[in-house]
Amino acid sequence: MSATRAKQVTLENRLEFMGIDSAARKKLRELKPSLERHIGPALTTFYDKVRATPHTAQFFSSDAHVAAAKGRQETHWTGIAEATYGDGYEKAVRTIGQVHAKIGLEPTWYIGGYALIAEHLIKAVVKEQWPGLLARGNTPESMGAALAALVKAIMLDMDLAISTYLEALDERRHNAESAHAEAEERQNEAVKAIAHALSRIAAGDLSTRLNQALAPEFDRLKTDFNHAAEALGQTLAAVAQSADSNSAS
Repeated sequence: MSATRAKQVTLENRLEFMGIDSAARKKLRELKPSLERHIGPALTTFYDKVRATPHTAQFFSSDAHVAAAKGRQETHWTGIAEATYGDGYEKAVRTIGQVHAKIGLEPTWYIGGYALIAEHLIKAVVKEQWPGLLARGNTPESMGAALAALVKAIMLDMDLAISTYLEALDERRHNAESAHAEAEERQNEAVKAIAHALSRIAAGDLSTRLNQALAPEFDRLKTDFNHAAEALGQTLAAVAQSADSNSAS
């Protein structure tokens, strides 16, 4: 799916397609206490991996930078567990995608990060809930539904962030293409104006000057051309006067 078409898919479309309905949200909210306990260690594992990997370590300048990023991630994952999916949630995820596009963090590492965090959370939830599964009257189906809700929430978050990343790159490419086309048009106008002026000089009109309005980047070229034309006119005038003097003599 192209970035332009992905942008037309709303959050509601995504929720409906993934089946993140009221039941799934309820399951996710039931996991919130467990997720809040384990998201810190999960993020610690993730950022240790980030600092040890050259491709990702370059995006962090210090331990304080990592700590700040981790704090924002903890807040974000708490929001995921609340399963409200309002405008604030979507804005937060899209901001993440835009930042990653701006700094050039490729989706490869972003997807890998989700995989590491998902692995840690799923293992922690199962380990924590498994011993008392039957005692609490829960069933394997119930635990499966809870884990499915968690996986869906993680995939939704990843989808929004990466779609935003692609949209930002698409917009950047479009802006670059537009800027290139505009620059090429300005250059063509300058070339045409200079060619026309040169043709008039070649025809003997030494009073020709480049008076056409050109783009600012061609101001120096315009000035140099007019100075050269004026100097040429003065030189030829001097030669003609010298020739006349020699003829009179």
